[in-house]
Amino acid sequence: MNRAREQLLPILCHWIPFLAPALPLRSVPTFLELGVGALRSQRGWVTTAYLAIAAPRHWPRYYQWLPPGRWSWLRVGQYLAVLLRGSCPHRVYYLVMDDSINCRASPQAPRRGRHDNHSRKVNRPQCVQGQCWVLLAAVLSRGRRDCRAIPLLARVQRTVGNRSKLRAAQGLLRAVGALLQDCPVRVLWDCWDLRGNVIQYAQAWGFAVIGQGRRDTAL
Repeated sequence: MNRAREQLLPILCHWIPFLAPALPLRSVPTFLELGVGALRSQRGWVTTAYLAIAAPRHWPRYYQWLPPGRWSWLRVGQYLAVLLRGSCPHRVYYLVMDDSINCRASPQAPRRGRHDNHSRKVNRPQCVQGQCWVLLAAVLSRGRRDCRAIPLLARVQRTVGNRSKLRAAQGLLRAVGALLQDCPVRVLWDCWDLRGNVIQYAQAWGFAVIGQGRRDTAL
């Protein structure tokens, strides 16, 4: 465990100064505190990240910084894509596009809707109330067994339906397309997003598309 920490420390010392200019100066300490808390908790939730550190400020300061904060999540994701490209050179870059449903019962939750629970888990309803997020991640590998996914961007689905997810997926590709346009990139898509318009959109950026389409899909 100590050896892994020793290997991680130089990487963090390089990544933190690079990502800091993507945020306003006043937001950098809060961003670093929550980032270190997320690394320590290994859960990804803001509450667990807050509890994992000795926070010098109260919880409302961190919570109010996230939704109405004057910083751009798109800019942070673009900086992270440039950082991965420079720090982890590969002959081929792999991007993964997928969706995830965050169950929210409150009617005040933004973009909440009734979505199809396509995970089909046991003792789960077919439809759930919540937010549907479309996520874009970069896959880093050292051989066949050692693979890691680095989340780059995420966008909540505006309306219920597959068209909204397709538009969100195209928006995420457009955000990183200019940064990776001159690199060999392969995009891995789930069957819900493998449609002709998104395939042509990815190919317009010079990306190759990998996916398993449904039988009734006309490509």
